[in-house]
Amino acid sequence: QDWEKRCGIYKTGLIQSTVNDMWFANRNDEGVIHSKYFDPFPVETLALVLTAIDCCIDKWITGVKEDIKFSSATYSPIYLVHLNSLQRFNKHTSAYKLLGKISGDILDIARYVPAHLH
Repeated sequence: QDWEKRCGIYKTGLIQSTVNDMWFANRNDEGVIHSKYFDPFPVETLALVLTAIDCCIDKWITGVKEDIKFSSATYSPIYLVHLNSLQRFNKHTSAYKLLGKISGDILDIARYVPAHLH
């Protein structure tokens, strides 16, 4: 919950790195070319990032990397849990607009951090 240290719920560097690498790594990436779809940063996209992180954890859960496919059949239910959690978080913190601030921070950093730091 420390905004300066980027810690607390939904403020991890892993989320930011995923967004940076996936959609903002260079000027030809989707987040740059199709910026109107990322501003504001969609809650659905944040739920997708969290779901992808879950898949990565699943791949290494035994301590040895396993070949686990990131498929809609397997991960749609997990995506929906993350999406629901984000929507509930937004509802319960609406007075503070926390999700909007978090999403805004993710987008600002993704847009303005030099590619070599991603």
